[in-house]
Amino acid sequence: MKHGAALGLLAALAACADPPRESCDGVTSAALTVADRKLVGQASRYPADGMLRGRDDELVHSQRARRAAAWAAVARVVEPVPFAVAPGLADASLPRWHTWYGKDDVKRIFTHGFRALSPDEQRARAPLGDQRLDEAFAWNPSAVEELPTWPPSRFEDYRASIDTPEEVSGVAGIDRVQYSPGATRHLLSSYATIMSCLGQPAPPAIADAPTPGPRRMLRETVELAPCATAYYGPYYVGDGETLTASVEGAAVRSRAAAPPTEDDFDCEAATCVASGPGPIYLAVTAPRATTATLTIDYQEADPAWAACLASAFPLDAAIVKADWRRAELGITVPIFDTSGPALTALRANPEPSWVPIGEADPGPAEIYSAQLPNGARYRLSALHLMTKELDHWLWVTIWWSARPNDDFGADRPTALTGVWGHYKMCAVVAFDERDPDPSGGATDPSLAAALTAVNDAPSWCSNPFIENGLHNSSSSCVGCHQHGGTLVTPEAVLADFPETGRTQVRNNFPTDYSYAVMTGDELGPMLRDEVEYWTPPAP
Repeated sequence: MKHGAALGLLAALAACADPPRESCDGVTSAALTVADRKLVGQASRYPADGMLRGRDDELVHSQRARRAAAWAAVARVVEPVPFAVAPGLADASLPRWHTWYGKDDVKRIFTHGFRALSPDEQRARAPLGDQRLDEAFAWNPSAVEELPTWPPSRFEDYRASIDTPEEVSGVAGIDRVQYSPGATRHLLSSYATIMSCLGQPAPPAIADAPTPGPRRMLRETVELAPCATAYYGPYYVGDGETLTASVEGAAVRSRAAAPPTEDDFDCEAATCVASGPGPIYLAVTAPRATTATLTIDYQEADPAWAACLASAFPLDAAIVKADWRRAELGITVPIFDTSGPALTALRANPEPSWVPIGEADPGPAEIYSAQLPNGARYRLSALHLMTKELDHWLWVTIWWSARPNDDFGADRPTALTGVWGHYKMCAVVAFDERDPDPSGGATDPSLAAALTAVNDAPSWCSNPFIENGLHNSSSSCVGCHQHGGTLVTPEAVLADFPETGRTQVRNNFPTDYSYAVMTGDELGPMLRDEVEYWTPPAP
């Protein structure tokens, strides 16, 4: 398909007009419970920007463009999402990321899906498959109904008791790490490959170039009203790459028009394939009310090496790591100076580390807050976000500030209001900082001074709340996470690698930059234990 072409998907053929607990992670964790999952429902899919891949070079060379893209990602992850079962507070909602899956969810979904396999399939470590995963994800919110300790009356009393904004946030727990549906699904579909890597040495840091291969980008179920259309994309397809899109049980049509229109279709088949380079637009339409499942796969020219996963993570994969702090008992929130002069002094220190300059006691109107069912209250001091919208991920981190509109908060979009208007942000997209302007093109003097202070050849992005410890104030998310899936510890990254680990030393990434598979949440060992110790019931 030529540059700028569009791909249309119709649900039917008829005419009708979506690191581990380390020196840099949070201090408190409490998972969302099985009862809370019924209230929250299935986690909200991360609505990835499919065109960011086509802007990779721009983002690498422009701090200003990069920060705008990062703020847009922040807006997407904090967008309010309604509850599946409304609590006692009317019109209650959660930030999108706070609906995502924690380790307990991941285990419960995998256990349900794996035990649905036949004994022979279990022994063979057969893939769970899309249909079985669909069923397991759909079942998860109803798991509480199978527990005798949670009769309907108890659940109803619990639901009705949640009637303050902080209690609403507390429903989602204070998990330290949460995974978007796309990230969770990919991890579970990769369980056999993950298991094969456990106990094995990682590939050499520098290996042969990866070979072309498929990569799942998106799988989503869409509910359609009669003659309604759901639009997707655009998705950037690079030179030498192809995109394959299909709707299960329906027809696929491609069109050479952008944006999508209702005519001029080039392809009418069960599956349509579009080639790059250029944006690809998608639309799903049905003549009558129906449920359709959209699947998008890329055939990449040079995919990221992910030897311990089925492939690289999909486009809508996103992972957050949160830093929660107690909001009572006299515990306060540290204040950090991230101004240009302070960062210049920090970087000049031969043994730099973040040191607070004061403390604050912000209320729920100033900082995202949660009250757990046991009454304990917490505040979100910082949040790491990594999204697979770029091949080497988009790395974003936000932190609370007593002076939120200075330096790293000076360019915050006006749409980010309320508690989210009190957080600052830095972002990286590559190992090297290649913006020729040390000030990053910032128009605000305080942001320009701060960016100039941390402008290095290896890229910098450090969160004062999360990157604790000696030298961690000089770190970078992408540099640290390149060692995900290896035996290199975060402490060794800071101590043993160039520029406190910011320099690229690998050209392959066994778990596609994720520490959680092998260490941290130890999802790999968790999956292995379920597979190896589960005994099917006798027939």
